[in-house]
Amino acid sequence: MYRIDLRNLVRNKLYICKEYHIQPSEVDKFVYYEFEWILEEIKILQKEQEQQQEQQNKEMSSMKNDMNPGRMMNNMTSGMKMPNLGSMSMPKMNIPKF
Repeated sequence: MYRIDLRNLVRNKLYICKEYHIQPSEVDKFVYYEFEWILEEIKILQKEQEQQQEQQNKEMSSMKNDMNPGRMMNNMTSGMKMPNLGSMSMPKMNIPKF
């Protein structure tokens, strides 16, 4: 005979009904081994989705770091030489008098 944890069974049925919009009466029609196979496939799909989401999060965080305005300014100014302000002088201009 099989031993089934009823609380776990109800929890799994509820999850399937909620996430996949299936009526509880339809889940009850499943043969037990089909129910178990469905749960195994759901777990596999969840792991794949979590891995994809982690990959997307890593890509987004690297994009955020690349688009950081402070870092972009540092990169721009590091390539340019700043003039020595002590050696510069103001241009002389003659203003006409009336």
